[in-house]
Amino acid sequence: MGGALYALGWWRLRRPSGERQVLPAWRAWCFAVGLVTLWVALLSPIDEFTELLFSAHMVQHLLLVEVAAPLLLLGAPLLPMLWALPRDLRVVLGSLFGPDVRTRQIFDLLTRPLVAESLYVAALSVWHLPVFYDEAQGRTAVHDMEHMVFLGTALLFWWPIIHPAGGKRRLSYAAAIPYLLPPMLVGSLIGALLTFAQHPLYSTYQQVPRMWGITVVQDQQLAGLIMWVPGGMAYLIPILLLVALHVRQEDRLADARLGNGAEGSGV
Repeated sequence: MGGALYALGWWRLRRPSGERQVLPAWRAWCFAVGLVTLWVALLSPIDEFTELLFSAHMVQHLLLVEVAAPLLLLGAPLLPMLWALPRDLRVVLGSLFGPDVRTRQIFDLLTRPLVAESLYVAALSVWHLPVFYDEAQGRTAVHDMEHMVFLGTALLFWWPIIHPAGGKRRLSYAAAIPYLLPPMLVGSLIGALLTFAQHPLYSTYQQVPRMWGITVVQDQQLAGLIMWVPGGMAYLIPILLLVALHVRQEDRLADARLGNGAEGSGV
């Protein structure tokens, strides 16, 4: 459904301007890959294995929060999906996000860096506590809620970094670098605890048949390594990208200052 709305909106945005693209094509590719990642995480065989292997469940969660969420936002979905709707509905939805409207104020609050990061880190931490993790297993409403919380808080977390709606950025490139560190450290800590634990922490995987000769503890350790190493790399990559963007921005500002100085001196 989301993909169809995005494609229709993209087509409508291009139609009045011929071949001129309102959004660059790479954003559409990001959104498409984000949707594919959602499918892989929630509808592919990975989802079937999550009830038997903790490591498969960890892969599913990382795909949701560290791959799908940022890719969907990089697709800048608001504009094309809004244009996919009938004009009257666009007007109604647009009115809900006026500067003095309560829905806009709530959204602005939720996407403030400190609030968004706190919600995201809390979700990562709480859902990995044994009492909540075990409660969320199986084909249950709690399991579905867990996925919605992970994806929802991840979208809020990545919003100030990616800034898909345009306008003034909530975080500069330089400020976004330390913003990424707390969830990276929390994820690494949880991963390390899982990796070095010598006994099962979750009752769920003690009650299911073991696959391929992997013991409960080995599966738990593998899940910890997945969260620790590739999970940490998923934050390191945007940190390096932000460093490069910040350096480029500073170079442009320096060039602009030099140009203004040369004009002021009459050179």
